Amino acid sequence: MARSAEQRRRRAAKRASVRRIGLGLFGVVLFVGIWKAAYVFNWAPRGTLPDPFEIPAATVREWRSGHLLPAIGSSLIHYVWGLGAGTVAGFLVGLLAASSRLFDDLHYMLARVLRPIPPLAWVVFAIAWFHVSHAGAAFVISIGVFWVNYFATASGVANVDPRYYELARAFGHGGFISRVTTITLPGAAPGILSGMRTGVGQAWMTLIAAELLGVPGMGQQMNSAAGVGAYDAVVVYMLAISLIYSISDGLFAIAEKQLLRWRP
Repeated sequence: MARSAEQRRRRAAKRASVRRIGLGLFGVVLFVGIWKAAYVFNWAPRGTLPDPFEIPAATVREWRSGHLLPAIGSSLIHYVWGLGAGTVAGFLVGLLAASSRLFDDLHYMLARVLRPIPPLAWVVFAIAWFHVSHAGAAFVISIGVFWVNYFATASGVANVDPRYYELARAFGHGGFISRVTTITLPGAAPGILSGMRTGVGQAWMTLIAAELLGVPGMGQQMNSAAGVGAYDAVVVYMLAISLIYSISDGLFAIAEKQLLRWRP
């Protein structure tokens, strides 16, 4: 009986998965249909909206031109550095803010002053300090990623059940390092990892905006293509960003699942 119920549950889950995939594909087809209609009936200013059916040919042209792969490689350089620096810094500061009353009192006013400043506002200083370079773009990216991880880590640590700390003290784990490694990090891991995953997407949004100012990469290629009216090439780079983000997000989801496999 129990085995039969389990089989029915699996069949229902499989039907739901197939239905979801089917509806998702239909949504994509519907979107392309609306896009095609907008192109045919000139819903956007003429020449600013490419034909969706021409995108595959535009992708081949960009590939053969030798611009696509170097642009992706250049973007990945400052993406990885900016994402890594912002993630580590945001995690450490968020952890200290939620774990140390002294540190929280010292920095909370500064955090309220700096937090509303958007990452792109730092572009001026990035150019002044690092010039138009990978380091400048990574600096701007790291600021956006920093705040995502800072708040996710601080919130995750603050929401750990205080009874766990009392239990840890009872078993001789009252020291700061011991408390952090045995109680804080395991308890806050879901929130911390959720913030890191959000940072993976946030880094791409900041990266493209930073590259529009001249740093080599996909954003610069999009800006150059738009300047000569090649909007189909712009879409190619947009889809390349989407593909790379989907891959990176998928890999992070797999790592997150492995790290949190202890959860029921």
